[in-house]
Amino acid sequence: MKMRICGRTLRLGSWVFVLSLASCGDQPVFVNRPIPPLPNGPGQAAGQITSSGDATASVSADAAVDRAVDAAGEPVVEPAVEPPVPPPIAVISPTPSPVVVPDPVVIPDPVVVPTPVLIVSTAPVVLTAGQTHPVAVSVDPGTGVGAGPVDPSEITVASQNPGVATVTSGPQPGQIVIVAVSPGQTQVTVTVDNTTNVIPVQVAPGVPVVRLGVNFEDIPSGGDLDYNDAVFCFSGKFAHDNHSVVSLDDQTVRINVTNRSGCDHDISIAVVDSDGTRRQIPIFRSRTQPVLDMVFHAGSKLDVQMHVANGCLQNTTWVNLGSTVTVQGPNFGRPLVEILNDVCRTTGN
Repeated sequence: MKMRICGRTLRLGSWVFVLSLASCGDQPVFVNRPIPPLPNGPGQAAGQITSSGDATASVSADAAVDRAVDAAGEPVVEPAVEPPVPPPIAVISPTPSPVVVPDPVVIPDPVVVPTPVLIVSTAPVVLTAGQTHPVAVSVDPGTGVGAGPVDPSEITVASQNPGVATVTSGPQPGQIVIVAVSPGQTQVTVTVDNTTNVIPVQVAPGVPVVRLGVNFEDIPSGGDLDYNDAVFCFSGKFAHDNHSVVSLDDQTVRINVTNRSGCDHDISIAVVDSDGTRRQIPIFRSRTQPVLDMVFHAGSKLDVQMHVANGCLQNTTWVNLGSTVTVQGPNFGRPLVEILNDVCRTTGN
């Protein structure tokens, strides 16, 4: 076995030192042993130290230089001391600070103070003189218990025109009664705890009827006055005074038209509400004898007119409710329209 040692040799007396260098790539070793004095070279005294400089020395196992061997006779090579392996570095991730979530802000619901509601029917009331109409007065406190009657002592009532209608306390708790006095219009106010409701009141002229006949005469100069020439017959809640027909309630009314005349007639018919709204049916001939369904509101009036058609009887006058005979003679001043309770003149010719 041969081992190459690179380094520098140093002789000191009988000792030779070999300094190994790491540039040869082998493990660096340090070998020393005493060697006999070498013959002095020229100009060199015995035992003088010489250095081989930077030369590289090759040492063989069979060289004259003895080396330290182990028990098996192998040369002892001291291993290089490797630097200690540092322990692995533990990477410790910093633990984030816990996020502090604030408690939600609880905003209390506003305190709702219930507002009492005054409950009074404010539908228009239409009566004839002497009729009465009860009205219930109640208050809903807004607490969910529902509406209840009001103590009569807490109710204040007044009529805008007592000559048309008055108002009194009713026999039931929380009840008032409207009393019709004479034809006209007024308002009744009901007040409870500074809350006021207004009820429109109309007193219609005439008497209440259930079945009504509106019967026309077509000879204005004083004919036979049979009042069966154009007839409108219907049932419902109405009042009449021979000049007007007024509805006492909201209702749809079926009107039957008949003609028992030798003449035909142009007919104009409409319903006029208390606010002036007019619902007109197109003009038609009485000989068609139609059946009409007409809508009335409380306080609506019937407006119907007749005109003799085709020049029959040479009459060009429109006759409406309240018309009278204007020609001098035995029938002067007689009505041309007869409004009768429960009488429809549908016979004759």
